[in-house]
Amino acid sequence: MNDTCDYAYGGNIMSANVGNVGNIGGNNNIAGQNNKRPNKIKVKSGENLTIIAQRYGMSKNEFVRWTGLSGVIRVGQTINLPTASVPKSKGIYALAREYNMTMAEFAKMNGISDPQNYQAKEGEVFYVKPQTTPAAKPKSKASQSPKKAEENAAAGGAVLGAVVGKVIENQQKWGSSYTPEELATKIYELADKYYGAVGKPDFDALINEINPKNASAVIKAYTENAKNKDKESLINTITSEVRSGKQARKDAVMNVYDALAQEKNAPKEKREEFVKELDDQFDSWGMVSTKKLDAIIDELMKMPSAVSSLGGAGQVSRKPTKADGKTIVTKPKKGAGKSFTTTSLQNGAIAAAKNEAKEKFKQYCKDNNIRYSADLLDLSPIERIPAPVTKGQSIVSSDSGLLPPTGKPNGKVIILNPGHGGYSSRSGYFDPGSYSFIKKGNGKYAPLLEYDKMQIYADSTVEKLRAAGYSVVLTNFHAETVSDQNTVSHIVRDLANGSKGQKFAKKDIMFISLHADSQPGCKGSGVCYDPKFSDDVRLAKIMKSNLNEAPWVQAELAERDWTVPKKGLQVLHQTEDIPSVLLEVEYVNGSRAQNLDSSAYQQQFEDKMIEGINEYFGIK
Repeated sequence: MNDTCDYAYGGNIMSANVGNVGNIGGNNNIAGQNNKRPNKIKVKSGENLTIIAQRYGMSKNEFVRWTGLSGVIRVGQTINLPTASVPKSKGIYALAREYNMTMAEFAKMNGISDPQNYQAKEGEVFYVKPQTTPAAKPKSKASQSPKKAEENAAAGGAVLGAVVGKVIENQQKWGSSYTPEELATKIYELADKYYGAVGKPDFDALINEINPKNASAVIKAYTENAKNKDKESLINTITSEVRSGKQARKDAVMNVYDALAQEKNAPKEKREEFVKELDDQFDSWGMVSTKKLDAIIDELMKMPSAVSSLGGAGQVSRKPTKADGKTIVTKPKKGAGKSFTTTSLQNGAIAAAKNEAKEKFKQYCKDNNIRYSADLLDLSPIERIPAPVTKGQSIVSSDSGLLPPTGKPNGKVIILNPGHGGYSSRSGYFDPGSYSFIKKGNGKYAPLLEYDKMQIYADSTVEKLRAAGYSVVLTNFHAETVSDQNTVSHIVRDLANGSKGQKFAKKDIMFISLHADSQPGCKGSGVCYDPKFSDDVRLAKIMKSNLNEAPWVQAELAERDWTVPKKGLQVLHQTEDIPSVLLEVEYVNGSRAQNLDSSAYQQQFEDKMIEGINEYFGIK
């Protein structure tokens, strides 16, 4: 049946009169006292599919799709009705989500008039949609040719791939399974449909989908929603759910505010102002007024966004840089130069990284007693490998330019380098750094790439530094490129002579490079520096002291003295004029890779690192 795919992808399979299902078998009222829902029935004399389907409020075709019947029945035949029990310690919302059903659809199918307040009994059975598309049984094994079966499987895979691909695309772009418009619409519909929506699992799940990647877009889409004719703000909708508890409403409002504030790098003082107004409103008599709260939200909405990786005008975006296709010339030490296009270099880097990841994943599975399957590997992080940055016909290092502070300026500037992640000016090779694999929430394993993870740490740290009053230059490069082109030396020179827009004394400039060790060889993270320079030694000791206060450090941090120049530390070769350290954030491989991928670990590391920077400069 061509229309059975509705089951698999959440289509509305039930007729409008499905609420009549309360008279199943003529004697069971599902919404009544016993809540019995038989999981099978026997066909009686004089019955046909149309008659039976009508008892369930369905058409014949709908009933056939629901039960997986072939379309012909006989007297005495047993018909199985798809049922399931509520998971332990869960409610009907959890069961509906498990079977990809909307609550409206679930309630109609099970004769539930007030799903918001329905309390499921232990072991209670409910009608559900099958998780997979039921199909009519073939008449014989030969009834479907291998070619036809392959075509059908390919078609189904294409549909599923499109659905999954869209979810992955949304997650990467918006940090949510939904687009901002979809999320805003779903929130509005639930709030409009139910009294006391805040605090309900499905509503709260939608509010929790709001994050720093999509906050401003969701807030904007909410007021622009065609169904929201009064142009009510999202904050006002939440606070107006008076049947919901005060704390639940306040928590939901703060979830929205904090996501937006992080996106916009709002100062702490603004949050304090927002919280005070929210508390004042809930402590007052009568309805909550969101006039001042909405004014604060509107103020933040006008600020430039800052999320993930830097992309013009001080804004941050984690979109991979697309190649422009122009020709460049690499300059190897020996032999004639070889020409490439930026497109071919980027495509080659992605292809090479994918091939390497596939081979390494096989070994990873073997080492960790995991049954290998190519389907377990999620290669989407590799798609974020950027195009090379070029000038003329050469690969060069990149930097963000001087990003001004968003808080009160303190006159200091930090040059921040997320280790690896650049192309070699000699060979055109992209350097991803070390990597391992991490199991994600969907059960798949994604490559944990050092360059990609350090970029995420650096992007977040940039905005925290700017909020704390620092100017920042974020730079990316390959070790060979920075060495050949004196990248750091040139940045320091430009900052000192004011050619980047503001003049800084060298004593007010600091260089920090973030890396992730490939293999655990010591306990905790590492602070690497050049012991020949007293400023570097002092900075390293301060960094070590502050980082060692973080609760996730299991033992004293490894303090490794390096003599510069030394192979592998080219980033510190050109920093003798300014205090500089290289920080090994955590290990990419082994069990500690879970730390590196943890948002809590990241936040603690970044905060302690900034405390160390403040201490070095004597800033309180």
